[in-house]
Amino acid sequence: MSARRPRDPMMHRSVLKPAAVALLALLLTFAAWWWPNRPVALPNPYDGVIESVSFAPFRGTQSPLTGNFPSEADIATALDALIGKAAGVRTYTALEGMQAVPELAKARGLKVFAGAWLGPLPRVNQNEIASLIDLANRFPGTIERVLVGNEVLLRKDLPVEKLIEHIRTVKAAVKQPVTYADVWEFWLRNPQLAGEVDFITIHILPYWEDFPLPVEVGNGHVAHILDEVRKAFPDKPVVIGEIGWPSHGRDREKAVPGRVQLATFITNFLNKARAEGIRYNVIEAFDQPWKSGQEGTVGANWGLFDENWQPKFDLSGPVVELPQWKLGFAAGALLILVVTAMRRERIAGYSPARLIAGGALLALAAYAGSRAGLEAWLFAYMPGPELWAAVKAAIAIGLALTFAATCFRLLSDDPRLPAGGWTVVGGQLLLLLATVLGFALGLLLVVGVTDDILVPILPQGTVSLLWPLLPVDGRYRDFPTVYVGLAALAPLVVALLAAWTGRDRFLDRLAFGRVFGTVRAGRPKGRGWVAGLAAAGFVAQAVALIAIETPDNVEAWYWAACLALFALPLAASVRRQWIE
Repeated sequence: MSARRPRDPMMHRSVLKPAAVALLALLLTFAAWWWPNRPVALPNPYDGVIESVSFAPFRGTQSPLTGNFPSEADIATALDALIGKAAGVRTYTALEGMQAVPELAKARGLKVFAGAWLGPLPRVNQNEIASLIDLANRFPGTIERVLVGNEVLLRKDLPVEKLIEHIRTVKAAVKQPVTYADVWEFWLRNPQLAGEVDFITIHILPYWEDFPLPVEVGNGHVAHILDEVRKAFPDKPVVIGEIGWPSHGRDREKAVPGRVQLATFITNFLNKARAEGIRYNVIEAFDQPWKSGQEGTVGANWGLFDENWQPKFDLSGPVVELPQWKLGFAAGALLILVVTAMRRERIAGYSPARLIAGGALLALAAYAGSRAGLEAWLFAYMPGPELWAAVKAAIAIGLALTFAATCFRLLSDDPRLPAGGWTVVGGQLLLLLATVLGFALGLLLVVGVTDDILVPILPQGTVSLLWPLLPVDGRYRDFPTVYVGLAALAPLVVALLAAWTGRDRFLDRLAFGRVFGTVRAGRPKGRGWVAGLAAAGFVAQAVALIAIETPDNVEAWYWAACLALFALPLAASVRRQWIE
């Protein structure tokens, strides 16, 4: 019987230590994904049926801006999704294929709050009015209320006198109650409208108020607005034509989008409406991908159903903020396993402290890369924004890989270990791209123009395609933290790591152009004033951002911190070029 071959301790270490780093990184990445996406119980669940929801069954690349309208089959499928969830639907146009809605709704036992879209074009308005009258008279049992125009005064499409003419035309031709819908304050500004309608229809959207409000005060705000409007028009019934909350997008002061926030706001309101007999319509049934070309991510995410017409949550709860979070964790786990396998020989020589540091830094890279990838996959709509999001995600994922590789290199105890070629070249290029991207996107957040100036002079298809690059109103533009946050943080982390391991002095490694490479002796090339101006530009953006967004916007503070971090390596490079 032959003797057993003794176990090689080096082989055992080369497996155990990389496994420990991978396990720690996996646990931390899992925690980062799970914690914000754990199920949340609703404080005020709702067990009833919604009275009415805004109905615009666009999905995929369908868009009213390009004339790609839903088919009758699409409309039927969308209405089927609402059975048992809503008692009725509100439509916004009597054309564009929506003429099929009353008949299809009737077959499904749904009521219709039928609308005509009025704009600046007289001929289109005439066709809308004619179709609305025809539908109201053909389906009197299904169309219970008729709405002439939506936010016409807000958009300044028509003078109030012309709007009144259209209202009178419809009132004379139909038997149903007739109204007009706009943001509540426009009724107070144009009180003469009240005498022309059978009831007043107001929009209450706390997120879009001039002074945005958080979910927690939603019902109080609704009560205040209803009280103001009822006092102004005591002889007219008041109906809420739009009320809702976005499930994804950028913060506005204390108004924070989110699936949990949407569910909380809506269920709180639905219970209030049932208890007080408030008539209402929730905006909206389905997410509208096409709106991202005008109102950014937040404009596309007001639906109770997602873009695939699946419910985002049950009104009785619990609610998960991002149900697809496991896909993000899986992508992060894949990155962790790949990097650990590629760097296993270096990891085998780590001390316990460096094993912990390696696991934590790898988790940071994995979460940042997977978060950017999932954001681009789930929340980019239409060809232009999808391509733009893919570019940003590719930069973020590439930077996560080079960041992790650089950290493992710096943690190695081998003083002769050279800088890896691909990490130096790739890392520096990606960091440069991310820095330029961060500066450009930050600038667009603080110098955007209003849509009234820019959008009317461009074709609608062009606006939708190029929207991510246009200087539109900053309130529609996402904070890019998820895509370039790691790029802002990486130089500081790498410089601290280099100083901790004794590889380089902190400011030497922090200097722009040296983060991912070996610091060599010699005077750097270039002009210090260029880097100085760029650093000052980042700091100026950060200050301007907080002034514009107000200190109440927590997400703005995160992005302002990123802008300040972007300035650090530029400032350090000035020090290297002017003082060395």
